[in-house]
Amino acid sequence: MIKSRVLKFAFAAAVASVLVGLPAARADEQFFPLQSYRVGPYAAGGTGFFGGFIDYLNLINIRDGGVKLTWDEGETQYEVERGVEVYERLKGRPRVAAWNPLSVGIAYAMIDRITKDKVPLITINHGRTDSTDGRVFPDVFPLLLNPYSEMSGIVNYIASREGGVDKLKGKKLVVLYHGSPYGKETIPIYKLLADKYQFSLEQFEVPHPGNEQQSQWLSIRRAKPDYVVLRDWGVMNPVALKTAQKVGFPADHIIGNVWSNFRGRRDPGRRRRQGLYRDHHAGFR
Repeated sequence: MIKSRVLKFAFAAAVASVLVGLPAARADEQFFPLQSYRVGPYAAGGTGFFGGFIDYLNLINIRDGGVKLTWDEGETQYEVERGVEVYERLKGRPRVAAWNPLSVGIAYAMIDRITKDKVPLITINHGRTDSTDGRVFPDVFPLLLNPYSEMSGIVNYIASREGGVDKLKGKKLVVLYHGSPYGKETIPIYKLLADKYQFSLEQFEVPHPGNEQQSQWLSIRRAKPDYVVLRDWGVMNPVALKTAQKVGFPADHIIGNVWSNFRGRRDPGRRRRQGLYRDHHAGFR
């Protein structure tokens, strides 16, 4: 529910940010090219996000009128090469409002292109941390979180459970991350935080798409960490909790990032999520 409300806000902010200040002569139509992923292992997430975005554009057209919002979709299957191909194919359409791929890999591959073409790129809960400073990439608009703010929030939350940041010294943290650009973008951030707060750190990759994790969780059991942080996506979410339960790792010492809130259509991990702490942007529950 919280995640749904946050994404609705993000949709509204994304649309509003590109409509403000448009010249009157160009205000008859704005085009949104969508690099969606409705097929493949991440289809449940892509279908929900891009379907919701289209619903919002339809709502604005019907309720408010004025500037007509149009769109076209290009299927990426969450693959960088396909995302770039969609960009090159659709960028020539007139009055492009903004790009919003909801993919770290695709967004990173587009930064040089959108900087050259001077068209907005929206990144929701992902993207380069330095893009938060608008002077670095003037055409990149990060919404809600960046990788550093989210990871530091997670570490600070663990510190609050332990009684303060000074209590992090000597603790052991394992990060289980998705084998994609999204999963890998926080590797150096955790290393930085580990050095800062003097906790020991191990980071294990789960190969795409994430439905095989037995060896990683056996390694986690041998490592005996105080906490496991999930940087997961798609099928990796329920499989992680199922496998953690199988090897006997306690759910209340697993901290999920913002995408751990994603449940998918059938929610196979609902019962196993009991006790899991998940990042809800401002706090955890």
